[in-house]
Formats: sequence, structure tokens, C-alpha cells
Amino acid sequence: MNFFKTYLFVLILFLTNLLAQESFLVETKINASFKMGSMQSESKAIYSEDIFYSNVKFSFKGKGVARLMSRDMHNGTVISLNDSTVSNIDFKKKKYSLKTFDEILKGKKDKDNQNGNENQNNSDDKNVNEELNKFIISEEPELINGFEAYKLTIERNGTNQIWFSKTLKEPDFVIKIKNEILDFQNSWENMSIDLTEYGIDKDSVIVKMSTESEDGNFNFDLISFQEYLVNKDELIVPKDFKKVRKI
Repeated sequence: MNFFKTYLFVLILFLTNLLAQESFLVETKINASFKMGSMQSESKAIYSEDIFYSNVKFSFKGKGVARLMSRDMHNGTVISLNDSTVSNIDFKKKKYSLKTFDEILKGKKDKDNQNGNENQNNSDDKNVNEELNKFIISEEPELINGFEAYKLTIERNGTNQIWFSKTLKEPDFVIKIKNEILDFQNSWENMSIDLTEYGIDKDSVIVKMSTESEDGNFNFDLISFQEYLVNKDELIVPKDFKKVRKI
């Protein structure tokens, strides 16, 4: 009897590993408050060898006339590199849309052609007041959200504080996937800022960001950044969701 239980346990473990695959998990939180209202979001992104999956909860509560813009959303994306398709998911309505890479690129090209001349005269002088920017980088790291991080403080249009890690690194396959899906997804929930102008390595990972000004405040937190054993069923559109033309 004990032998049978041991055999059953090993079999279940084998089948579980067979259905699972090594991936990378990134979880973040954002909250902000400004004159028009406040917003919060929680995101979960999973990178596997051939699939990108995201699950994002977003809430905006408007003030005054902006109350009409208040909304709660729970959306997701599945990008399959094997099938060259993008599935946009509305978890609240249990619906999803499906487009090929070619369809998305064609739509972007048509939109760019339509608005081609609108941005020609919108050049900004990026060097204005650059000499007035003051920044300080901490000499010693501190523990932020469970990660060892250094603090960069920038005085520009208010106070901006960015905690970054020198040791966290994205696996090569994650970088590869990010480059391949660049044209097919919006990753606004991931904080990616060029810090090289402050002498910080371009591959440094931002752990936390906090900004305060007269217009309001913004806070970003990295919650998880780790290897992740995912079940393949977690990376697909739920079977009971209805397919629609557009989300």
C-alpha cells in the first residue's frame, strides 16, 4: 500500500512537471493621485519561451466633471509567437478578440499614414533647463519591496525618487520576447526609464518609483521578479469566453 502511494505521488509529480514550463514572472502595482482623480493598477506578466501573457486590473475614480470617466477594468493579453497572434481579453465581460501580427501591423501603418503630418511641427527642446536638474544616488543599498536597491533622487518639476537594483537581471529569453512583441502590446504598467544620463547601467531594474509635485503624486512598485513554473493552461484564453471582433 505504501509502495502504491509512493508510485502515485511520483506519477502526479511527473505529470505536473510535464504540463508546466519554466517561465518568468513580473508583478507590479501603480497608484496615483492628481487633480482629476486617482488611479490604481495591478499587473501580472508571464514570459515563456513562445508566449507572453498579461493580466491587468485598472481602476480610475474621477473627481468633478471627470467622474464620468471613472471605470474599473480587468483586461489581459496573450501573444503567441508560434501562431503570430494577439488575443486581447476582457475578463469582466468574458470576451476576447483575436488578431494576427500582420493585421495589427497593417492597422498601425494605415493609422501612421493618416496622421503622418500631425507631429512634424511638435519638436521639443529636450535640453532646456537640463543644467538645472539635480540628482543624488545613495552610496549604500537598502531593502525595498524585498529587493536590494539604490535610491536615485532627482529634483525636476518636483521630487522624483527611483530605487533601482544593480543585481536583478532579465533572462535572455525575456529580453528576446520583449523585442519580438514590441509592436504588439502596450507595457505602460512596466516601468522602463533610461537612467544612463545619471551614470546608471541601462539594464538596471527599477524596483520602486515615487514622484510628487503640485499636480499630484505617482507611485510604482515592483512586487515579483522571478523564475516561475507555470501551467500552460494559465497562458491561454479561458475556454468559456466569447470571441468578438474587437475589445
